Amino acid sequence: MEIKIVLLPIVTDDFEETVAFYRKITGKDVSLSAAHDGYQLSLVDHFVILGAVDGPEALEIPSLVNAIFVVDDLEAFWKILEKESKRIIIPVNRVSTGVRFIVEQKDGKVIEYLQLNDN
Repeated sequence: MEIKIVLLPIVTDDFEETVAFYRKITGKDVSLSAAHDGYQLSLVDHFVILGAVDGPEALEIPSLVNAIFVVDDLEAFWKILEKESKRIIIPVNRVSTGVRFIVEQKDGKVIEYLQLNDN
């Protein structure tokens, strides 16, 4: 059971410009693009840039998320956090990039736990 990487979500009203900005300051290209739940996302280095496709309400939950923990064994983390969290915001569900859940931890931080698809 390991947190492999921590990603910072960046919610924006100007998706393309924000992606270009993070590409410029990191010197990295987009390594992953996806869309689900009414929003699009691009991964640039350790930043997940999110922009609405269907309207601003699609970003309501992503705007709550303080960090994304990419993990190697989502089920193991779920067994702990389903009991140890202050609140479950989204239970385990499949998204285009893998399987995830979102919880508010006892410290008040909202964290998305994500196990990426095997590619």
